[in-house]
Amino acid sequence: MRFDHVPPGTVRFWAWVDSSVTLTLAIPPVAVGFLHLLYRVNGWLGGQDVLPEFAPIHLFFVCLSGVLISLWVLVRLLHPVGVLAFADAMGRAVVASLIVYFLVCTDAPRVLGLFVFTELAGSVAQFRAVLRQPAHPQPDAARIG
Repeated sequence: MRFDHVPPGTVRFWAWVDSSVTLTLAIPPVAVGFLHLLYRVNGWLGGQDVLPEFAPIHLFFVCLSGVLISLWVLVRLLHPVGVLAFADAMGRAVVASLIVYFLVCTDAPRVLGLFVFTELAGSVAQFRAVLRQPAHPQPDAARIG
């Protein structure tokens, strides 16, 4: 499968979308504030509106996720190649599935449902960019020479 036809702007756009949330999760005091905001929105959706007590290990994993995803954002911003769009599209599909699982099978906050939309939107957009036919097909490097 070829990826060189994927516009770098597609890769960068979804990296910027991710940065709007992930950077807030990487810094402990900011992460706690963001989680309080999520629970406030969750209350507007009819669920619990107060952030439950977090043990230090819970906040550690929130921040660790924020740091790792922020690094993924940085890689896509600095090197926006098509294969990263493909990897991100697959990852977003898995994350959306995990969110749906936790919404259906556990008492997860309803606000997580909003993230299903963004994950699927990013997945579909990037899969479309990867799977579309390039306007000018490039010769296969294996056949040259």
